[in-house]
Amino acid sequence: MLDSYQIAIPSYKRSKICADATITTLIRYGMDLRRVTVWVANDEEKADYSAVLPSEVSIKVAMLGKVNAQRYYHSQYPKGTPLLNLDDDLYDIHQKIGEKLEPLSVPLDDVVRTGFAVAEKVGAKLWGINAVANGFFLSDSITVGLRYICGNIYGNYAGDEAILGNRVTDGSSGDDYETTLRSFILNGSVVRLDYLCPITKYFAPGGIDAELKTSGITDRQIDHKAALEKIAEAYPDLAKTYIKSGGITNLRLKTITQFKIGRP
Repeated sequence: MLDSYQIAIPSYKRSKICADATITTLIRYGMDLRRVTVWVANDEEKADYSAVLPSEVSIKVAMLGKVNAQRYYHSQYPKGTPLLNLDDDLYDIHQKIGEKLEPLSVPLDDVVRTGFAVAEKVGAKLWGINAVANGFFLSDSITVGLRYICGNIYGNYAGDEAILGNRVTDGSSGDDYETTLRSFILNGSVVRLDYLCPITKYFAPGGIDAELKTSGITDRQIDHKAALEKIAEAYPDLAKTYIKSGGITNLRLKTITQFKIGRP
């Protein structure tokens, strides 16, 4: 079944970024673009994306909002289909080499197969990579237990209850934290390839910022803070808020290490 994995990219008002960042990254690392579907908010957006994305990429209308789009496209693939979910602004993927970071040296397909293979072996339904582009915080291992799985690149399966079930947040802010926690609780562990990290621009224009503005929310940090506080309240044994530099509220998940596997 893994041979039939699909690549899903929810995107909103970022057609050029999607083309220049995520699609270019997929091409750079040898991915078959016929696997890729970019899920957009409406027909107007579909036209914008069709004008700049390669013809091999499928563009389909889902719903406005990253979480809404995820919930929608999870119902459009056959249940159980392995999904590689990507943000639309993934500029590169780096690997830990000593204390340094270098561009990925293997096809991205190898990473996808490793993530799903380990997840299936341990009974997990969610895998991802380290969120921090800093070699000091990466390790030459795959961690099984509870680690934050950032939404910029992760693998799960169509129909995933962690996405589709009852959640305490209904917006896109903090959704990857809640997905991580729900998947851990439902399945006993998540898997993180801690030798890899994304090169991206967190809180870049468009995307969630543009989504929130359609609801009259002009300060994303306020929405982000409220969502993280809800998650911390719902999962008090596994998550706590804290204030990082710049006075920004963030969430820290409890570190649970069941075991580690050496990197391929």
